[in-house]
Order: sequence, then structure tokens, then C-alpha cells
Amino acid sequence: ISHLHHVLLKEIILNGYGLSIETLCDIFQQSKEDLIQCLKDFEEYHSVVLHPKTSEVWVIHPFSLSPTNFWVESAKGQWWGNCAWCSLGIAAIINEDVTITTTLGGESKQIKFAIKDGKLIKDECLFVHFPIAMRNA
Repeated sequence: ISHLHHVLLKEIILNGYGLSIETLCDIFQQSKEDLIQCLKDFEEYHSVVLHPKTSEVWVIHPFSLSPTNFWVESAKGQWWGNCAWCSLGIAAIINEDVTITTTLGGESKQIKFAIKDGKLIKDECLFVHFPIAMRNA
């Protein structure tokens, strides 16, 4: 499972999208049924979320493979984050300066904030509320 995790993340980081089940079958020399079962086992660990109709990877934390309210950009590429926490996780994984574009709650106005050298660059006073401790998430 760790090799599968590595391959999935590497592809998303390098190319901005996930690999199809067919491509994963070729890489791992597995049948479609066996690979889907492996992905479902992986989903039980809460590391991925699979599309309910196709079993394609929909989310692999911290990346979303479908549009969300968190857009992360760097010199390497652009990705969807699942939430504020995951967007910060993308910045940490790629270890590069990023700009995160989102909105505040239900507001329509977009905001951007930057992470440079691993630190938040503050233009305005912003807070992120995490309802539970991340160690319990």
C-alpha cells in the first residue's frame, strides 16, 4: 500500500492529476478487480476517498482530484486542496512557496494568502478554526 500511495502522490504533484485505474493496473501488474480492492482497503485507512460509481481516486490527502474551494499554486504546479489544513499540507509536501486562493466561509470574495519559506506571509489578520484537534481528525 505504501508504494501505491507514493505513486499516486508523485503523479499528482508532478502532473496535477491522478492516475486512472487502468494505468495503475499496468504499473502494478494487477487485475482491475484486485486493484480496486486494494484501493478500497486503502480507503478504510482514510487515506483516499474513491468515487462512489467508478472507484477512481477522488481524494488522496491532502489533494482533491475534483474542484474545491481551496486552490494551491506554486512554481511546480497547481492543485485543489480539501480544506485549509490540507492546503497547508500541500505546501509542506511540495516544500515550495505557494499561494492559496479560497473564500472566507460563505462569502463570495476570494482571498489569497502566501506561504514563503514555510511561513505564512500576513497581509491581514486571518484565522482558521479547527473544530477538533488535528491529532484526533
